[in-house]
Amino acid sequence: MPALLEIKKISKSYPLKSGVFGSSTVQILSDISFVLESGQILAVVGESGSGKSTLARQLVNLEQPEQGGIFLQGKSYAAIPDLQKRTRMIFQNPAASLNPRKRVFQQLQEPLRNLTDVSALKQSDVIYDCLQRVGLSKSQAQLYPHMLSGGQRQRVAIARAIIVNPQVIVADEAVSALDVSIQGQILNLILDLREDMGMSWLFISHDISVVKLIADTVLVLFAGRVMEFGPAKQVLETPLHPYTQKLMQSVPDQELSNPVLIDKELVSTDVGLISRDEAVLDSACVYLARCSIADKRCHEIIPPMINLGQRSVACLKA
Repeated sequence: MPALLEIKKISKSYPLKSGVFGSSTVQILSDISFVLESGQILAVVGESGSGKSTLARQLVNLEQPEQGGIFLQGKSYAAIPDLQKRTRMIFQNPAASLNPRKRVFQQLQEPLRNLTDVSALKQSDVIYDCLQRVGLSKSQAQLYPHMLSGGQRQRVAIARAIIVNPQVIVADEAVSALDVSIQGQILNLILDLREDMGMSWLFISHDISVVKLIADTVLVLFAGRVMEFGPAKQVLETPLHPYTQKLMQSVPDQELSNPVLIDKELVSTDVGLISRDEAVLDSACVYLARCSIADKRCHEIIPPMINLGQRSVACLKA
């Protein structure tokens, strides 16, 4: 039986402005492969510039990869007519992603009209039920986004994503713009929705302490390449790749083991913006410039993904 979502060697680049020497491109994603199983929360982590948001856009078909393919239950994205219903996205800033001129009710009604065959008579019941599911009241359906708090707006964004019963939700830094106490509430909501509705989540974050609370599996990105992939407990507690080890060393030693009662500070671990000049190497490891254990082989080849038990790592010295 195929995985719910399978990504096979996708790559993505963008054109740069043309100059006197002609046009050029910058490579953002290179040979990305992983799987997301049914009912699973997969966290994608990495510093700013690692390609996380670009990956998110490929997974909800806002953009198409130049190479490789994305498959939902064994079918190519190109062969799925209702893909927009089956894969949904939650953006980082709900104030920007919600329409300021439409009431909450209208914003939830739009995907029902466009993506489902729910009759007009039943739409109100579906909308009110969905609001209740995300912790909002029926009366709040008549409010505009500016009349809600940041956490309430994010709950509306989540409701808009789940109202069509998708199979996969891509959450791109969905809690990073929220206060710490509200972050915990939204993370708990995501866990509850996964349990109640059975959908799978791809949770993009630069905050390792948040990932510890929510993820089943972890994908580590650096300069558009996968550095490590596997069960969250193994990747975060015994990282194999030098880059994953550096990420984990930047996290304060806190016991964030209870996703229901979150009362400790969630500390950001964004360790800096990647220089693409540093990262784009055609025949060497992309982490070479920062790695303290690199040897001659690391200068000569791009490390392949090596399977080690339940996880895989792109390091010749793992």
